[in-house]
Amino acid sequence: MTSHVESLRDPDVEERRQRAVESLQILGPGKDERYERITRLARLLFDVSRTSITVLDGERAWFPSSQGFDVDEVPRSESFCDQATDLGRLLVVEDTAADERFKHLQLVRDGAVRFYAGHPLRDAIGNVVGVFCLYDSKPRTLEGELLDAFRDMAAWAEQELVSSTEMSQAGRVQASLLPSKPIRVGEWDVNGLCLPALAVGGDFYDYGVLNGVVHLALGDVMGKGTGAALVGAGARAAIRGTNSAVTAGVDLGVTATQVARSLLADLERAESFVTLFQTAIDLDDGYTRYVDAGSGLCLVVTPEGETIRLDSDDRPFGILPEDHWSEHELTLEPGARMLVFSDGLLDLIDDPMEWWVPIGELMREAADADALLASVARLTRERTPLDDVTAVAVFRRHEGVP
Repeated sequence: MTSHVESLRDPDVEERRQRAVESLQILGPGKDERYERITRLARLLFDVSRTSITVLDGERAWFPSSQGFDVDEVPRSESFCDQATDLGRLLVVEDTAADERFKHLQLVRDGAVRFYAGHPLRDAIGNVVGVFCLYDSKPRTLEGELLDAFRDMAAWAEQELVSSTEMSQAGRVQASLLPSKPIRVGEWDVNGLCLPALAVGGDFYDYGVLNGVVHLALGDVMGKGTGAALVGAGARAAIRGTNSAVTAGVDLGVTATQVARSLLADLERAESFVTLFQTAIDLDDGYTRYVDAGSGLCLVVTPEGETIRLDSDDRPFGILPEDHWSEHELTLEPGARMLVFSDGLLDLIDDPMEWWVPIGELMREAADADALLASVARLTRERTPLDDVTAVAVFRRHEGVP
């Protein structure tokens, strides 16, 4: 029976299906609560002895989630979902013991499974990447409102298996594009964090050191989610392309204007805009140049404890085609600290109208850049963020202070 089923399987379709399963990157140990929620509810709603989300990986059937049995995987030849996957459509078997395709299976011979329903779960281009399954120990039917409910729950399972997995992968990719480690050079510490409100977000930041100059940028794309993330990736790449010029001393207003003009057509098509704070800091003397494109969210705390807001009247990228941007300057003395952040942080403080007061206090209380970012992260855990929360901290220690 097994060899006969395998002979009917289209090898080209199976190869594409296997690649699609592997591309989801879900094959591994452990259960996922997103799937567990679905199978638990299905077991109660349909009053069956077992439920599962099943993925066929090569010659094994693996269960990202299951209720009513503890086995993580079985040979594909012993799986009911082998047939549902090959058929590529809803399969309801009212009595498995009377069905030639299933009566040879051990679970059927043992009387553990006499009813089976399997609904294929497909990726965006139609490959069957999983099956949503019901099993019961006695023969039964599935029709009417219950059949409609089964189709609805299968659509939910498909969304979690495919769409949510893709979003999780996108989130990992986006995180991998951020700086991999902080900057620790002499008196200087620079570090950042990005906490998207969804799996991916529209905030981005970047920093590095070149020619003894720290170049730093933090941007915020209007909106959240995948669309904002795509716009943010393009803006980040365009800004990074100016780093050599910036660290060589080219006016930041000039480079920002060039970047804004290069992004204008894309921003107009996306009906979006980008706020940006970009700075270049000379590590020898603390001389700091910056451009503010509609952000206004940068604080400096001086060695004497005074809070200074850095902003400008320049608009975000993507508002008016003839806009241009101007460079400003200051000096970060030993003992000074700077925090650049996105407006998601404002949702987490008690007084967003005079936000510089509580955020300035956080900056004064922090022992170093890492401690300041830890305080920001703690706020996101204690209060529900409504938007992406991104921050980059720059600390300049007094000479000789560890």
